[in-house]
Amino acid sequence: MSPECGPDGECLERPLRVLIAGAGIGGLVLAVALLKKGFHVTVFERDMTAIRGEGKYRGPIQVQSNALGALEAIDPEVADEIMAEGCITGDRINGLCDGVTGDWYVKFDTFHPAVDKGLPITRVISRITLQNILAKAVLRYGGPDSIMGNSHVVGFQEESSSVSLTLEDGSVHCGDVLVGADGIWSKIRKALVGERDPNYSQYTCYTGISDFTPADIDVVGYRVFLGNSQYFVSSDVGGGKMQWYGFHKEPAGGTDTEGQRKARLLKLFGHWSDNVVDLIKATPEADILRRDIFDRAPVFKWSEGRTVLLGDSVHAMQPNLGQGGCMAIEDAYELANNLADGMDRAGGQPARLDVPRVFAEYQSHRMPRASAIHGMAGMAAFMASTYKAYLGEGLPGALGGLVKLKIPHPGRVAGRIVMNLTMPAVLGWVLGGNTENIERSRVGHCRLNDQPHGFRESSFPQFMASDDAIVQASNAEWLLLSVREAGSGTASSNARVDPCADATSTSEAKGIYITGEPSVIGRARADAHLSIDDGQVAPQHARVWRTSAGTQMPGTSCPAYEYHVQDLGSDAGTWLNGRPLPRGSTERLHPGDVLEFGRSPSPEVYRVKMQHVTLHTDAMSGHAFTTLVVGQKGQRGGGDGGASGEGEGEASGSSKRMVMV
Repeated sequence: MSPECGPDGECLERPLRVLIAGAGIGGLVLAVALLKKGFHVTVFERDMTAIRGEGKYRGPIQVQSNALGALEAIDPEVADEIMAEGCITGDRINGLCDGVTGDWYVKFDTFHPAVDKGLPITRVISRITLQNILAKAVLRYGGPDSIMGNSHVVGFQEESSSVSLTLEDGSVHCGDVLVGADGIWSKIRKALVGERDPNYSQYTCYTGISDFTPADIDVVGYRVFLGNSQYFVSSDVGGGKMQWYGFHKEPAGGTDTEGQRKARLLKLFGHWSDNVVDLIKATPEADILRRDIFDRAPVFKWSEGRTVLLGDSVHAMQPNLGQGGCMAIEDAYELANNLADGMDRAGGQPARLDVPRVFAEYQSHRMPRASAIHGMAGMAAFMASTYKAYLGEGLPGALGGLVKLKIPHPGRVAGRIVMNLTMPAVLGWVLGGNTENIERSRVGHCRLNDQPHGFRESSFPQFMASDDAIVQASNAEWLLLSVREAGSGTASSNARVDPCADATSTSEAKGIYITGEPSVIGRARADAHLSIDDGQVAPQHARVWRTSAGTQMPGTSCPAYEYHVQDLGSDAGTWLNGRPLPRGSTERLHPGDVLEFGRSPSPEVYRVKMQHVTLHTDAMSGHAFTTLVVGQKGQRGGGDGGASGEGEGEASGSSKRMVMV
């Protein structure tokens, strides 16, 4: 007879005692869910610095619609607090881009799959903030002893009707069930399934947060830039900052020379799109972290006796879908409900709880979905890092020369077709596939604050279909810019140098803003807006300007412009993207276009670049190279760069910064 049963066989009613090893996201969400159901919960955590915001830096985490829905089902007040603190990214266009050119490969609409299911829109939130909100909720519901810090779990032991957990200090704590939520290096998992090394993904990851505003921030939430054996992820995290991750294929255990992480990143990604290079340059060296990426293969044993696993301890996955923490939140919701249902069947008597049945139900409900998303995350990493834009890329010798022909790689073409056909259904299942399960605790609804803030919802189809529509809707200025590495000028007098500059945060740039007033490009003339000291360049060689497209971008407050270059009848010619323009002709410009004047190749190559209006600077010159610090705050006036012209705006709460070069 159970010690909790009397001589007449009647068992005592009391709260189920749940021990949780690990105060990460999954463990804390489970604690909140169980406490709300009236259980007695104790969370054991060795390192409390994450909750207190101390120790090593911990970046933001993406909490997607499926996890936010589960949080609402667990505790609407806690969910509201988390959503209020997060930066909404799901209200914009997201997707995959070519790493070198920045051109869109496949776009994702994560807004409508959530809205159609009555779910909140995906947010990004600081891990520290998220854990702090959850920990406060645990302490509020469970009291000051519900989270035990400095508690290093070293073992556990099961009895027929209880389980005990032993800490490093020798203390023993007893409960009815034990949940291992102690992450990828879980000691609870090791005891249940044995010693197994995690799988190295073959990729190391650099990460940082940049004080930077992309040109199309109002329309684009996050992007994955694709490459061969490397890829790069960027996401808006609010407050004028961008989180980024740079992945590179190499053996595990690598290290960088002190102070050289940023320099190495620029060697790896320095030839990629401005949207990649600018983020790296705008990040202080001290804020760049590096870690190797591991995951674990899914297992078929999630529990034994009175002990069960949750989150990364049972299905640690690669970060490429942003679903690792989300799966832990879904696990927590499911396990809490399974335990509550089991206690109902037991009449509220822990001694009569059918623990094996509860854990079997939990595993049967969670394992198929978690394993499928685990596999998708691995596949996403493979696709992102094996992308090849052109035939011949990555091939040795003469075969590699095929790249010059710019023949689209067959895998790229086929992959794009397949992804465009399948992604709506995949996103619908990933974001909304758990909706029916949480409907017992949550009524589907939409939030007014979740609607797009940068454009009207009706503009989604246009942005999904047209890359140019995103360009036109961006609150940006256009520049004609020539960039060279800092210190590469032929004479020291050829560049005005900022004393705060360092080689990994700057470039020497010369250029002009393209405005409604035509800007003349000519040879070393005071009256030229952009002067080029080259005998092949005519005194008045070409001009650039913008014109109104006569409309405003649908769903936005941005006027639509078209940008142009005209050769002014020069003898030596003007080149656009390596192609000579007919003498006196006019061509429309696009972001990323390359212009050369007088000859090709030219010693000064100019590129068309978009820049958010809040980053305007007058420090840039059209007559001399200037060393500009990426991310440094600047002021208007005092330079010869000129104002941006009509239609200029400023992002709310943003400060002006130096031009991103």
